[in-house]
Amino acid sequence: MSEAVRRRYLEVNGDHPMFPNDDHYVREHFVPADDEVLALIEAGSLPLPSYYLSDGTPMVPADVRDPISWAGGVERLHDWFVGHWTAEEQATAESEWGDYVSGQYVCLRDVQPVRMQQKTQHIEQIKAAIAVLEQHPGDHVARGSLGEAVERLEQIELPMTDYDRLRFGGPLSPEVWIHDVRRDHLLPKPPELPIRTERLVLRESTAEDTEVLLSYYGNPDVAYYTLMDAWTPGYAAFRARTPAVSTKLSLAIDLDGRMVGDVVLMFQGPSYSQAEIGWALHPDVFGRGIATEAARAAIDLLFGHYGMHRVNAQLDARNDASARLCERLGMRRESHKLRDFWSRGEWTDSFEYAVLAEEWRG
Repeated sequence: MSEAVRRRYLEVNGDHPMFPNDDHYVREHFVPADDEVLALIEAGSLPLPSYYLSDGTPMVPADVRDPISWAGGVERLHDWFVGHWTAEEQATAESEWGDYVSGQYVCLRDVQPVRMQQKTQHIEQIKAAIAVLEQHPGDHVARGSLGEAVERLEQIELPMTDYDRLRFGGPLSPEVWIHDVRRDHLLPKPPELPIRTERLVLRESTAEDTEVLLSYYGNPDVAYYTLMDAWTPGYAAFRARTPAVSTKLSLAIDLDGRMVGDVVLMFQGPSYSQAEIGWALHPDVFGRGIATEAARAAIDLLFGHYGMHRVNAQLDARNDASARLCERLGMRRESHKLRDFWSRGEWTDSFEYAVLAEEWRG
């Protein structure tokens, strides 16, 4: 095993401990360097190892040799690499080459010039979108751009390790440009509840509502047009134990102090600028306009507090009551899909209704 490579690695990265969780991560994403790869690294023709395990094993990407074949040989690798940048960008190209051969791009799933350029482009897109959103928080174009860039960056980056935090001396790229950005600028923030309408109170549903939910979701007539079978007591108990997530909000509908239904809001990534709405009522309050009143308040919340760009509802095409409700709300039927929805042992049709923010305000 090349001691020269090990020395260069320590000069670049410093001497930091590798803990068992670091070793596990590295073994999952990288492979041991063989003698041929180590010889190429020592000659400066391939990047330094991505990691050294706690037992001293040098680890490299499984495809570490691929750029040599793409370039047409070791002697052409440098020129092939910097050729991905324009003549005016050669200073940047040489800087990136230095980072490449010193093994600094361990954040990428596959280390090659195109991915390195994409990472830079995605981060610049993130910065530009955040700058707009800090001035105009409801800018739907900026939110869409931000969601796209975060999602694409996540597709090309690895999660990295605690060891990386030590050698790079701070927060990791996925933390800064993916997780923190998604948390601070994209994920929905909780609203102020409850919401009061003329007759109703909409509040966040809790585990204490399980018995009421079971009373109507356990009714086969109510469950018929949903994606699930009628609830059983066991399923209701399981659902009550399921942790809440930030991309979904269940609102209980209270009438005269009694829960009579619920509205569910499901926020859709990657920009979380769109949401799907669904509803259900106890049969003994059907026909009193309660679902319409509750859904209208929920859509006001989606466009007002959450700043949604678009709200949609997906229906079994046989669900006439929900279709009429969507139309009363001013939602537009955008599609009638034929036999795309498997329900109760058969292929059925589905409708999609939607309304845009500007239409709702109008």
